[in-house]
Amino acid sequence: MVQFLKFSIAYLVAAIAIAFSVREQAVQALSEFMVVLVDIMPLVVFWVFTLICLGLLINALFHHKPSGAIVSDGVLAIAATLLFQIGFILIKTSMPYIIPFYADGAFLELDKLLHGGTDPWVLTHRFSDILPIERLTGIYINEWVAMAVLLPVFLATLDNDPNRVRRTLLIYVCAWIVIGNLLALAGMSVGPIFFDRLSDGDYFNSLRVALLPCGVNMQQLRNTQEFLWNAYVQLEQSRGPGISAFPSVHVSVATVIALYAFERSRYLLPIALFWVTAILFMSVYTGYHYAVDGYVSIIAVVAFWLYLRRRDRIVAAYA
Repeated sequence: MVQFLKFSIAYLVAAIAIAFSVREQAVQALSEFMVVLVDIMPLVVFWVFTLICLGLLINALFHHKPSGAIVSDGVLAIAATLLFQIGFILIKTSMPYIIPFYADGAFLELDKLLHGGTDPWVLTHRFSDILPIERLTGIYINEWVAMAVLLPVFLATLDNDPNRVRRTLLIYVCAWIVIGNLLALAGMSVGPIFFDRLSDGDYFNSLRVALLPCGVNMQQLRNTQEFLWNAYVQLEQSRGPGISAFPSVHVSVATVIALYAFERSRYLLPIALFWVTAILFMSVYTGYHYAVDGYVSIIAVVAFWLYLRRRDRIVAAYA
């Protein structure tokens, strides 16, 4: 966790340098992020405290790790994670200043090509009457955030396998930076829900209508979409994660979590598959992403995971 903290600090410094080099309101953006961090701190402290206590309880039964190490690693993990997230959001909200959105048309056509000439969001909405969409929306916007942010703390407090922890953290960082920053810059796109606003058209008007009426969770999601677009139009982007469709960080991080669960127990495979499928489905259903955004994320994360697993087996064989 010390290495993760050092990396997070370096990443944040790089993010600040990038933000100050491309945007005029970098100071405001950074200060706004700190305000948000202070606002959510009580909830973060609660969950970190809970995970540390759970880790201490499990350790008392199985004696896998010194108690002091569980506490210190848990604190280091959450500190590193918060710094890492500030850096990620700062870079993501700065990306439109670096490369304008340009790739939506290509992803739209690729989506139709892969799905028999039909937009994938249309296919997902065919299941509206048989799936608990409101509950799935809650998973997409609430449970995902908690799992994504707290995964490093979970690793620090509840996993005593250093190789698995290191491997998962490497994939976790890749999911955010390589997929969420580098690949996103290579294919800057706003996604279906914002495409008409960007192009001043009405191609996805039926998608917006299909999202109505909506429950509490879906309304929260739609409010977030409005906020993100207004922030982009006003070129402030001082709060929130910013707009970027390709690839899907939601799906990439969900895949990391699923692979980790699978490594912990083969019996968790059905839950892991449901988790990734639900996040992928809702990313398309809500119009945040083209289907190809999720496909690329899954392929990239699984490929990196397979590479690291093979490398670790080779290293272990020659150790």
